Amino acid sequence: MDIRIMGAYLIICLVTSFGCQSKKRNNSVTSPHSRTQKIDSLFKAHHQQDLFHGGVVIAQKGETIYENYQGIADRSWNISIEKDTKFDIASVNKSMIAALVLKAVEAGKLHLEDKLVDLLTDFSYEGSFHPDITLHHMLSHSSGLPDYDGVLDSLKSNQFLPFKRLRFTNEAYVNFISKIESVNQPGKQFYYSNFAYHLAAVILEETYKKPFGELLKEKLTVPLGLENTVAESKNEVVIPKLAEAYNYRNETQQWHKNHFIDLSLGRRIFSTASDLNRWAQVMDNPGWLTAASLNLIKQNHQAEIDKKFSYGYGWVVVDEENKSQMVDLGINQSYIIHGGSTEGYKAMLINIDNGAYVISFLSNVAKRTNEIELAQKIVKILMK
Repeated sequence: MDIRIMGAYLIICLVTSFGCQSKKRNNSVTSPHSRTQKIDSLFKAHHQQDLFHGGVVIAQKGETIYENYQGIADRSWNISIEKDTKFDIASVNKSMIAALVLKAVEAGKLHLEDKLVDLLTDFSYEGSFHPDITLHHMLSHSSGLPDYDGVLDSLKSNQFLPFKRLRFTNEAYVNFISKIESVNQPGKQFYYSNFAYHLAAVILEETYKKPFGELLKEKLTVPLGLENTVAESKNEVVIPKLAEAYNYRNETQQWHKNHFIDLSLGRRIFSTASDLNRWAQVMDNPGWLTAASLNLIKQNHQAEIDKKFSYGYGWVVVDEENKSQMVDLGINQSYIIHGGSTEGYKAMLINIDNGAYVISFLSNVAKRTNEIELAQKIVKILMK
Protein backbone atom coordinates (compact mmCIF):
# COMPACT_ATOMS: atom_id res chain seq x y z
CA MET A 1 0.00 0.00 0.00
CA ASP A 2 1.22 3.51 -0.86
CA ILE A 3 2.61 5.21 2.27
CA ARG A 4 0.42 8.27 1.69
CA ILE A 5 -2.69 6.13 1.42
CA MET A 6 -1.65 4.19 4.52
CA GLY A 7 -1.12 7.43 6.44
CA ALA A 8 -4.54 8.73 5.46
CA TYR A 9 -6.05 5.39 6.45
CA LEU A 10 -4.37 5.55 9.88
CA ILE A 11 -5.60 9.12 10.44
CA ILE A 12 -9.18 8.09 9.58
CA CYS A 13 -8.92 5.17 12.02
CA LEU A 14 -7.55 7.38 14.78
CA VAL A 15 -10.22 10.04 14.27
CA THR A 16 -12.95 7.40 14.14
CA SER A 17 -11.59 5.68 17.24
CA PHE A 18 -11.29 8.96 19.18
CA GLY A 19 -14.79 9.97 18.14
CA CYS A 20 -16.19 6.67 19.38
CA GLN A 21 -14.32 6.96 22.67
CA SER A 22 -15.48 10.54 23.15
CA LYS A 23 -19.05 9.53 22.45
CA LYS A 24 -18.83 6.78 25.04
CA ARG A 25 -17.45 9.18 27.64
CA ASN A 26 -20.18 11.73 26.97
CA ASN A 27 -22.84 9.07 27.36
CA SER A 28 -21.53 8.26 30.84
CA VAL A 29 -21.96 11.84 32.09
CA THR A 30 -25.42 13.25 32.74
CA SER A 31 -25.73 16.60 31.00
CA PRO A 32 -27.43 19.57 32.69
CA HIS A 33 -30.17 19.44 30.06
CA SER A 34 -30.72 15.76 30.77
CA ARG A 35 -31.02 16.46 34.49
CA THR A 36 -33.65 19.15 33.99
CA GLN A 37 -35.57 16.85 31.65
CA LYS A 38 -35.61 14.17 34.34
CA ILE A 39 -36.76 16.67 36.97
CA ASP A 40 -39.49 17.88 34.62
CA SER A 41 -40.63 14.30 34.08
CA LEU A 42 -40.61 13.76 37.84
CA PHE A 43 -42.90 16.72 38.52
CA LYS A 44 -45.19 15.94 35.60
CA ALA A 45 -45.59 12.38 36.86
CA HIS A 46 -46.34 13.60 40.39
CA HIS A 47 -48.84 16.09 39.04
CA GLN A 48 -50.62 13.51 36.90
CA GLN A 49 -51.09 11.39 40.03
CA ASP A 50 -52.35 14.42 41.99
CA LEU A 51 -49.27 14.17 44.24
CA PHE A 52 -48.19 17.71 43.45
CA HIS A 53 -50.00 20.91 42.57
CA GLY A 54 -47.75 23.90 43.02
CA GLY A 55 -44.57 25.68 42.03
CA VAL A 56 -40.93 24.61 41.95
CA VAL A 57 -37.70 26.53 41.30
CA ILE A 58 -34.18 25.10 41.18
CA ALA A 59 -31.15 27.37 40.93
CA GLN A 60 -27.51 26.48 40.34
CA LYS A 61 -24.99 29.02 41.59
CA GLY A 62 -27.59 31.77 41.45
CA GLU A 63 -28.95 30.92 38.00
CA THR A 64 -32.37 29.32 37.61
CA ILE A 65 -32.05 26.02 35.77
CA TYR A 66 -35.60 24.74 36.29
CA GLU A 67 -38.89 26.46 37.05
CA ASN A 68 -42.39 25.06 36.76
CA TYR A 69 -45.90 25.88 37.93
CA GLN A 70 -48.67 23.37 37.47
CA GLY A 71 -52.00 22.40 38.95
CA ILE A 72 -55.02 24.17 40.39
CA ALA A 73 -54.93 27.05 42.84
CA ASP A 74 -58.71 27.25 43.34
CA ARG A 75 -60.88 24.27 42.43
CA SER A 76 -64.13 26.21 42.79
CA TRP A 77 -63.17 28.45 39.88
CA ASN A 78 -60.61 26.18 38.19
CA ILE A 79 -57.90 28.81 38.61
CA SER A 80 -54.45 27.58 37.61
CA ILE A 81 -51.28 27.96 39.66
CA GLU A 82 -48.98 30.61 38.21
CA LYS A 83 -45.60 32.10 39.08
CA ASP A 84 -47.11 34.72 41.41
CA THR A 85 -49.52 32.32 43.14
CA LYS A 86 -48.88 32.41 46.88
CA PHE A 87 -48.86 29.50 49.33
CA ASP A 88 -48.65 29.26 53.09
CA ILE A 89 -44.97 28.41 53.65
CA ALA A 90 -45.77 26.88 57.07
CA SER A 91 -42.64 26.25 59.18
CA VAL A 92 -40.32 27.61 56.51
CA ASN A 93 -41.37 30.93 58.07
CA LYS A 94 -39.00 30.10 60.95
CA SER A 95 -36.04 31.00 58.72
CA MET A 96 -37.50 34.47 58.22
CA ILE A 97 -38.51 34.97 61.86
CA ALA A 98 -35.01 33.96 63.00
CA ALA A 99 -33.43 36.30 60.47
CA LEU A 100 -35.60 39.20 61.63
CA VAL A 101 -34.52 38.56 65.22
CA LEU A 102 -30.89 38.68 64.08
CA LYS A 103 -31.56 41.95 62.23
CA ALA A 104 -32.86 43.35 65.53
CA VAL A 105 -29.71 42.04 67.25
CA GLU A 106 -27.52 43.74 64.65
CA ALA A 107 -29.42 46.99 65.29
CA GLY A 108 -28.88 46.67 69.04
CA LYS A 109 -32.60 46.34 69.74
CA LEU A 110 -32.33 42.74 70.98
CA HIS A 111 -29.58 40.43 72.22
CA LEU A 112 -29.45 36.67 71.83
CA GLU A 113 -28.89 36.29 75.56
CA ASP A 114 -31.95 38.38 76.43
CA LYS A 115 -34.17 36.46 78.85
CA LEU A 116 -37.70 35.65 77.75
CA VAL A 117 -39.14 36.79 81.08
CA ASP A 118 -37.43 40.17 80.70
CA LEU A 119 -38.75 40.56 77.16
CA LEU A 120 -42.28 39.89 78.42
CA THR A 121 -42.29 42.33 81.33
CA ASP A 122 -45.10 44.34 79.73
CA PHE A 123 -47.33 41.26 79.66
CA SER A 124 -49.36 39.82 82.50
CA TYR A 125 -49.84 36.05 82.44
CA GLU A 126 -51.22 33.44 84.79
CA GLY A 127 -48.58 30.77 84.22
CA SER A 128 -44.79 31.01 84.14
CA PHE A 129 -41.71 30.71 81.97
CA HIS A 130 -38.36 29.35 83.06
CA PRO A 131 -36.26 32.37 84.08
CA ASP A 132 -33.20 31.22 82.10
CA ILE A 133 -34.83 30.88 78.65
CA THR A 134 -33.07 33.18 76.17
CA LEU A 135 -33.69 34.18 72.57
CA HIS A 136 -30.82 31.87 71.61
CA HIS A 137 -32.63 28.93 73.21
CA MET A 138 -35.86 29.82 71.43
CA LEU A 139 -34.31 30.13 67.96
CA SER A 140 -32.35 26.87 68.33
CA HIS A 141 -35.23 24.79 69.77
CA SER A 142 -33.43 24.24 73.06
CA SER A 143 -35.70 26.42 75.23
CA GLY A 144 -37.69 23.60 76.79
CA LEU A 145 -40.86 25.41 75.76
CA PRO A 146 -43.77 23.12 74.82
CA ASP A 147 -45.40 22.50 71.45
CA TYR A 148 -48.93 21.71 70.25
CA ASP A 149 -48.92 18.35 72.02
CA GLY A 150 -48.99 20.22 75.33
CA VAL A 151 -52.40 21.82 74.81
CA LEU A 152 -55.53 20.45 76.50
CA ASP A 153 -57.01 17.28 75.05
CA SER A 154 -60.18 19.18 74.21
CA LEU A 155 -58.14 21.29 71.75
CA LYS A 156 -56.43 18.35 70.01
CA SER A 157 -59.35 16.76 68.17
CA ASN A 158 -59.52 16.78 64.37
CA GLN A 159 -55.82 17.61 64.02
CA PHE A 160 -55.93 20.43 66.61
CA LEU A 161 -58.78 22.19 64.82
CA PRO A 162 -60.34 23.62 68.02
CA PHE A 163 -56.95 25.09 68.94
CA LYS A 164 -56.35 26.45 65.43
CA ARG A 165 -59.67 28.28 65.54
CA LEU A 166 -58.85 30.22 68.68
CA ARG A 167 -58.29 33.90 68.00
CA PHE A 168 -55.47 35.36 70.06
CA THR A 169 -54.25 38.80 70.89
CA ASN A 170 -50.56 38.93 71.82
CA GLU A 171 -51.52 39.23 75.48
CA ALA A 172 -53.87 36.25 75.30
CA TYR A 173 -51.36 34.10 73.43
CA VAL A 174 -48.54 34.76 75.90
CA ASN A 175 -50.93 33.88 78.72
CA PHE A 176 -52.06 30.71 76.90
CA ILE A 177 -48.50 29.44 76.37
CA SER A 178 -47.43 30.35 79.91
CA LYS A 179 -49.92 27.85 81.34
CA ILE A 180 -48.58 24.87 79.36
CA GLU A 181 -46.01 22.75 81.17
CA SER A 182 -42.43 22.99 79.90
CA VAL A 183 -40.75 19.86 78.56
CA ASN A 184 -37.31 20.55 80.05
CA GLN A 185 -34.98 23.21 81.37
CA PRO A 186 -33.41 25.48 78.72
CA GLY A 187 -30.23 24.23 77.07
CA LYS A 188 -30.81 20.60 78.10
CA GLN A 189 -32.69 19.10 75.16
CA PHE A 190 -33.53 19.60 71.50
CA TYR A 191 -37.30 19.94 71.38
CA TYR A 192 -38.98 21.41 68.32
CA SER A 193 -41.28 24.12 69.65
CA ASN A 194 -43.56 26.10 67.37
CA PHE A 195 -44.57 28.10 70.44
CA ALA A 196 -40.98 29.34 70.87
CA TYR A 197 -41.09 30.88 67.39
CA HIS A 198 -44.60 32.21 67.94
CA LEU A 199 -43.30 34.04 71.00
CA ALA A 200 -40.31 35.31 69.00
CA ALA A 201 -42.74 36.90 66.54
CA VAL A 202 -44.64 38.51 69.42
CA ILE A 203 -41.35 39.87 70.78
CA LEU A 204 -40.50 41.34 67.37
CA GLU A 205 -43.84 43.13 67.26
CA GLU A 206 -43.30 44.50 70.75
CA THR A 207 -39.73 45.56 69.93
CA TYR A 208 -40.66 47.50 66.81
CA LYS A 209 -44.20 48.43 67.91
CA LYS A 210 -45.50 47.28 64.54
CA PRO A 211 -47.67 44.40 63.28
CA PHE A 212 -45.61 41.49 62.02
CA GLY A 213 -46.79 41.95 58.42
CA GLU A 214 -45.53 45.54 58.34
CA LEU A 215 -42.28 44.52 59.98
CA LEU A 216 -41.69 41.72 57.48
CA LYS A 217 -42.34 44.09 54.59
CA GLU A 218 -40.16 46.92 55.90
CA LYS A 219 -37.21 44.87 57.11
CA LEU A 220 -37.16 41.88 54.76
CA THR A 221 -39.34 41.67 51.67
CA VAL A 222 -38.85 45.21 50.30
CA PRO A 223 -35.05 45.35 50.85
CA LEU A 224 -34.66 41.93 49.25
CA GLY A 225 -37.16 42.44 46.44
CA LEU A 226 -39.44 39.59 47.49
CA GLU A 227 -42.54 41.10 45.90
CA ASN A 228 -44.82 38.10 46.44
CA THR A 229 -44.06 37.40 50.10
CA VAL A 230 -46.53 38.72 52.68
CA ALA A 231 -47.73 38.07 56.21
CA GLU A 232 -51.28 38.58 57.40
CA SER A 233 -52.79 38.07 60.84
CA LYS A 234 -56.43 38.92 60.12
CA ASN A 235 -58.69 36.41 58.42
CA GLU A 236 -60.92 39.27 57.28
CA VAL A 237 -58.19 40.40 54.86
CA VAL A 238 -58.17 38.78 51.42
CA ILE A 239 -54.67 37.77 50.32
CA PRO A 240 -54.40 38.27 46.54
CA LYS A 241 -53.39 35.33 44.33
CA LEU A 242 -53.47 32.89 47.24
CA ALA A 243 -53.74 29.19 46.43
CA GLU A 244 -56.46 27.45 48.39
CA ALA A 245 -55.29 24.29 50.15
CA TYR A 246 -57.00 20.95 49.78
CA ASN A 247 -57.25 17.50 51.28
CA TYR A 248 -58.43 14.51 49.27
CA ARG A 249 -60.88 12.29 51.12
CA ASN A 250 -61.02 8.69 49.98
CA GLU A 251 -64.46 8.18 51.51
CA THR A 252 -65.98 10.87 49.27
CA GLN A 253 -63.38 10.62 46.47
CA GLN A 254 -63.39 14.39 46.34
CA TRP A 255 -61.14 17.32 47.15
CA HIS A 256 -62.17 19.35 50.19
CA LYS A 257 -60.89 22.81 51.02
CA ASN A 258 -58.74 22.92 54.15
CA HIS A 259 -60.16 23.90 57.50
CA PHE A 260 -60.12 27.48 58.78
CA ILE A 261 -56.91 28.39 60.59
CA ASP A 262 -56.66 31.61 62.56
CA LEU A 263 -54.00 33.79 60.96
CA SER A 264 -52.95 35.26 64.30
CA LEU A 265 -51.47 31.87 65.17
CA GLY A 266 -47.70 32.13 64.73
CA ARG A 267 -47.67 34.96 62.17
CA ARG A 268 -48.25 33.03 58.98
CA ILE A 269 -46.18 33.95 55.90
CA PHE A 270 -47.32 33.43 52.30
CA SER A 271 -44.87 33.28 49.42
CA THR A 272 -43.99 31.79 46.05
CA ALA A 273 -41.43 29.20 45.00
CA SER A 274 -39.48 31.93 43.19
CA ASP A 275 -39.34 34.26 46.20
CA LEU A 276 -38.35 31.41 48.51
CA ASN A 277 -35.52 30.41 46.21
CA ARG A 278 -34.16 33.95 46.27
CA TRP A 279 -34.56 34.00 50.05
CA ALA A 280 -32.41 30.88 50.47
CA GLN A 281 -29.69 32.42 48.31
CA VAL A 282 -29.47 35.31 50.80
CA MET A 283 -28.02 32.79 53.28
CA ASP A 284 -24.75 32.78 51.30
CA ASN A 285 -24.37 36.49 50.68
CA PRO A 286 -23.40 38.83 53.52
CA GLY A 287 -25.01 42.21 53.07
CA TRP A 288 -28.59 42.15 54.24
CA LEU A 289 -27.32 40.11 57.19
CA THR A 290 -23.73 40.29 58.38
CA ALA A 291 -21.34 37.37 57.91
CA ALA A 292 -21.45 36.83 61.69
CA SER A 293 -25.26 36.51 61.64
CA LEU A 294 -25.16 34.13 58.69
CA ASN A 295 -22.62 31.97 60.53
CA LEU A 296 -24.96 31.80 63.54
CA ILE A 297 -27.85 30.79 61.29
CA LYS A 298 -25.87 27.90 59.77
CA GLN A 299 -24.11 26.78 62.95
CA ASN A 300 -25.28 23.60 64.69
CA HIS A 301 -26.35 24.82 68.13
CA GLN A 302 -27.23 21.27 69.22
CA ALA A 303 -23.67 19.94 69.03
CA GLU A 304 -23.24 19.87 72.81
CA ILE A 305 -26.85 18.96 73.58
CA ASP A 306 -28.01 16.09 71.36
CA LYS A 307 -25.88 14.49 68.62
CA LYS A 308 -29.01 13.10 66.94
CA PHE A 309 -30.11 16.56 65.86
CA SER A 310 -28.51 19.50 64.12
CA TYR A 311 -30.27 22.86 64.09
CA GLY A 312 -29.09 26.42 63.56
CA TYR A 313 -31.45 29.38 63.71
CA GLY A 314 -34.52 28.60 61.60
CA TRP A 315 -32.74 25.92 59.55
CA VAL A 316 -31.78 22.28 59.94
CA VAL A 317 -28.01 22.13 59.37
CA VAL A 318 -26.42 19.03 57.82
CA ASP A 319 -22.76 18.48 56.97
CA GLU A 320 -20.00 15.92 57.40
CA GLU A 321 -19.91 16.35 61.18
CA ASN A 322 -23.52 17.27 61.90
CA LYS A 323 -26.47 15.04 61.06
CA SER A 324 -30.12 15.27 62.00
CA GLN A 325 -32.85 12.71 62.48
CA MET A 326 -35.27 15.32 61.16
CA VAL A 327 -34.12 14.88 57.56
CA ASP A 328 -31.52 13.07 55.46
CA LEU A 329 -31.21 13.79 51.73
CA GLY A 330 -28.67 11.00 51.29
CA ILE A 331 -25.86 13.19 49.90
CA ASN A 332 -22.32 13.96 51.05
CA GLN A 333 -22.53 17.70 50.40
CA SER A 334 -23.41 20.06 53.23
CA TYR A 335 -26.81 21.72 53.18
CA ILE A 336 -29.32 23.72 55.16
CA ILE A 337 -32.95 22.74 54.86
CA HIS A 338 -36.39 23.41 56.27
CA GLY A 339 -39.75 21.96 55.37
CA GLY A 340 -43.21 23.01 56.33
CA SER A 341 -46.59 21.36 56.65
CA THR A 342 -49.86 22.90 57.70
CA GLU A 343 -53.49 22.17 56.92
CA GLY A 344 -53.40 21.50 53.17
CA TYR A 345 -50.03 23.11 52.38
CA LYS A 346 -46.53 21.65 51.98
CA ALA A 347 -43.30 23.63 51.65
CA MET A 348 -39.63 22.78 51.14
CA LEU A 349 -36.52 24.95 50.93
CA ILE A 350 -32.98 23.61 50.51
CA ASN A 351 -29.60 25.28 50.02
CA ILE A 352 -26.90 22.75 49.07
CA ASP A 353 -23.19 23.49 49.44
CA ASN A 354 -23.47 27.27 49.88
CA GLY A 355 -25.67 27.88 46.87
CA ALA A 356 -24.33 25.21 44.52
CA TYR A 357 -28.00 24.24 44.26
CA VAL A 358 -31.04 25.88 45.80
CA ILE A 359 -34.35 24.03 45.65
CA SER A 360 -37.74 25.45 46.58
CA PHE A 361 -41.21 24.06 46.08
CA LEU A 362 -44.70 24.67 47.43
CA SER A 363 -47.80 22.50 47.10
CA ASN A 364 -51.47 22.77 48.06
CA VAL A 365 -52.60 19.14 48.08
CA ALA A 366 -51.72 18.33 51.67
CA LYS A 367 -50.53 14.85 52.57
CA ARG A 368 -50.51 13.71 48.95
CA THR A 369 -47.25 15.65 48.59
CA ASN A 370 -44.45 13.90 50.47
CA GLU A 371 -42.05 16.83 50.64
CA ILE A 372 -39.06 14.88 52.02
CA GLU A 373 -39.37 12.06 49.50
CA LEU A 374 -39.79 14.52 46.62
CA ALA A 375 -36.72 16.48 47.76
CA GLN A 376 -34.68 13.28 47.89
CA LYS A 377 -35.70 12.41 44.33
CA ILE A 378 -34.74 15.86 43.05
CA VAL A 379 -31.36 15.75 44.77
CA LYS A 380 -30.64 12.27 43.47
CA ILE A 381 -31.13 13.53 39.90
CA LEU A 382 -29.04 16.68 40.43
CA MET A 383 -26.14 14.86 42.06
CA LYS A 384 -25.96 11.95 39.62
